[in-house]
Amino acid sequence: MQLGALVRIPRTFKNLARLREILGVIVQYGFGDLVARLELESTLELARSLVRFRRQRRELVRYTTEERIRMAFEDLGPTFVKLGQILATRPDLIPMSLVIELRKLQDAVPPFGSEAARNQIESALGRPIAELFAEFDDAPIAAASIAQVHRARLFSGEEVAVKVRRPGLEQVIGTDLEILRGLASLLEENAPELRAYAPAEIVEEFARAITLEIDLSHEASNMQRFARNFADDPQVHVPKLFEAYSSPAVLTMEFVRGIKAKDLAGLDAAGIDRKKLAAGGVEFCLRQVFDHGFFHADPHPGNLFVLPGEVIAPIDMGMMGSLEPEMIDALLELLVGILLRDAEKIARLFARLGLIDERVDRVRLRRDIAALLERYAALPIGEVDVAALIGNLFEVLQRHRVRVPPELLLMGKALATVDGMARDLDPTLDPIEAVRPYVLKTWLRRLADPRFLARDWIRAASDFVETATTLPGDLRAIVRDLRRGELRLATRHEGLETLLREQARSANRSLLALLVAATTVTAWLGIAGLGLAGSGFWVLAYGVLRSGRF
Repeated sequence: MQLGALVRIPRTFKNLARLREILGVIVQYGFGDLVARLELESTLELARSLVRFRRQRRELVRYTTEERIRMAFEDLGPTFVKLGQILATRPDLIPMSLVIELRKLQDAVPPFGSEAARNQIESALGRPIAELFAEFDDAPIAAASIAQVHRARLFSGEEVAVKVRRPGLEQVIGTDLEILRGLASLLEENAPELRAYAPAEIVEEFARAITLEIDLSHEASNMQRFARNFADDPQVHVPKLFEAYSSPAVLTMEFVRGIKAKDLAGLDAAGIDRKKLAAGGVEFCLRQVFDHGFFHADPHPGNLFVLPGEVIAPIDMGMMGSLEPEMIDALLELLVGILLRDAEKIARLFARLGLIDERVDRVRLRRDIAALLERYAALPIGEVDVAALIGNLFEVLQRHRVRVPPELLLMGKALATVDGMARDLDPTLDPIEAVRPYVLKTWLRRLADPRFLARDWIRAASDFVETATTLPGDLRAIVRDLRRGELRLATRHEGLETLLREQARSANRSLLALLVAATTVTAWLGIAGLGLAGSGFWVLAYGVLRSGRF
């Protein structure tokens, strides 16, 4: 192993041992050339791995590159399984073929021992199991890479599910993150063709996500917020949280005795109306996004239980997405553009969000979006696959180097997952028609809201006021800097200050004209908007008159 490469990774015995293990798996699955380019191939363990790889080459040939990446992540354990799941939400950064393969990553791993689980609970809650629970089942009912779940009963008689974080998980993930940061740096330096995928940025985004997910107190907070959001909805039941029995390493919640949404036979046997449940599931997802801006980012059927009366009970809220009001409006506009097949609206939206830079050919982008929408328009509306449509749209954006905000990508994955679940529940469901009324109704309600309409004018008026207040000083600073640099100029522009004064006058007059227009329009949108714009007018007028350049 080369010293130049090692300095990128904190050199502890634990890190080096884990690094050798990671590199061995990478080589085993046919990516030895990448390891060589990173100058990390010259250890005895890796030489042996290369020999094993040559023996297995024939078997690996039948797998695609994407499949081998997915299998390597599975072999590398919890950190890499989670990394793969995060990457599966970023079609703007990696090819769609890899996104689709990484979505297959399974988060089911062998459980850890009951003694370790008991020790973890007692250490986290500071009391013996016998004092905490009247009953505690040592056999876990579910196990994943982050935690496993045990059934228990409180002394009050309430049946609970106790989620216990894997012992030592923080240390394992911490070690892997140190190595990943070092490898990302090496990739950007030694593999220029991979820089476009921003390895260091991906690792940092992943580090933030997994740090939150392994903190079970963060999941507890998510549960409480989600419960408040749906407190008035009888068709949604959020499991009760038991705060006194929870900590960053342990989460205790109500035990939900329901049927998993993927258990179609069980739903039929219980008399659940699957068509009603599918429609309710779509509305449940839309309400999360558009009413609350806070949504379950991993709503696969295993995380959704169904109670009598088609009541939905979501669990596992470690990974949630949040949308600011402006992003909700952008998402609405995006979906409206898709539903109306308006490529121009979609392209304008991305430009307004600042996602398109000078490298993007806007005409070609608009043309490609239009071609995609027309392709789906040719299908019978009931045959439109929402997941495929969203995925193909992200492929177009990636091809044009449009960087979509991560929260929109996460939301796209959630919508696609719910669409797939709804189709399984009710094969006759028309997903576009299920979404269209809600989206258009919400959009029209936004358009009828004066605050929504006045938002851009108010923001513009605020910018005008700030600009007018600082413009005279900024211009004086520019003139001062130019004067200081005159001795270094080959030619001297006489009358430059006079020219700048004229430009200042012109800019101030333009600003005043624009603000007058803003005040006029905002007056139609309500007293509040008029008051704000009017106040901005007088502040601007004062700044301009005081500058003496009108």
